[in-house]
Amino acid sequence: MKKVLFYQKDTPENQIELWDIKLKKWHKNFKLVHLDDPEASEAIIALLWKAPMKKISKLKNIEAIISLGQGVDHIINDINFNKNISVYRIVDPYMAKSMSHWVILSILNYVRDYEGYRKQQINKIYKSRNCLDFKNIKIGIYGLGEIGKVVAKDLDSLGFNVLGWSKAKKNFKFIKSYCSQIGFNHMIENCDIHVCLLPLTIDTKRIFNKDVFLKMKEGVCFINAGRGEHIVEKDLISFCGNKIKLAVLDVFGVEPLPKTHPFWENKNIVIWPHVSAETNIETAAKQIAEAIKLIHSGKMPENKIDLNLGY
Repeated sequence: MKKVLFYQKDTPENQIELWDIKLKKWHKNFKLVHLDDPEASEAIIALLWKAPMKKISKLKNIEAIISLGQGVDHIINDINFNKNISVYRIVDPYMAKSMSHWVILSILNYVRDYEGYRKQQINKIYKSRNCLDFKNIKIGIYGLGEIGKVVAKDLDSLGFNVLGWSKAKKNFKFIKSYCSQIGFNHMIENCDIHVCLLPLTIDTKRIFNKDVFLKMKEGVCFINAGRGEHIVEKDLISFCGNKIKLAVLDVFGVEPLPKTHPFWENKNIVIWPHVSAETNIETAAKQIAEAIKLIHSGKMPENKIDLNLGY
């Protein structure tokens, strides 16, 4: 029976058994094995999330890697990654909607001053507070891929004025789409809420830095659910409380976020532990099982990564 390597960082011991059950519902002709299993050397396919790529590189039979998430930077940006290996990612509508819910939650909490009302409740203060007029604010979505376009469309359906930026111009009817550095600067200078959903590439690493924060309007909200490396963290801290009224962060350069990190003590930063759009085994298993079946049959599954683009 053909072997398929499985590694998912920071998950319970029984996770491989759970994945095995869900995958076998759709395709049975393979065996899932741990990275440290002697049979791992026989695998031509690896299912990975933040795996030790140096150990993976020693498995000479690996021909294809399937990311157990929509991001692939943890694979292709590693110095030990063999670029002759094909990489595939999950494109799951459930994950896109989960991300959309989280972004909408973060935006509505900000627009309707949720924290202000919570503080009033603690002090037994019963009075209205000023909230933002949602028709007069602009929301910028950076990254209009499979997740970003869903987030943008959902925000548009709620009546928000949504702008989007991506490497290549998109032709969506529900938002204004921008590309290029000129388009990026236009959004940075004019949006009231900035939402980063970009893939992590050479071009997008540290894209939100001092020079960019300086161009933002006073009192904006900054939301990051892309990758921690999209931000220069020390620059973000220096702008929180003035240019940036609130930063909502779900991803960080080092995860878990160290207890000594200054983000924890900053009253203008809200911290989430990388949970905005977690992989759902139930909804992801079918497409992963289909990909395994196709690869073992010498065929190419959907959602192959272009290594030159990084996504």
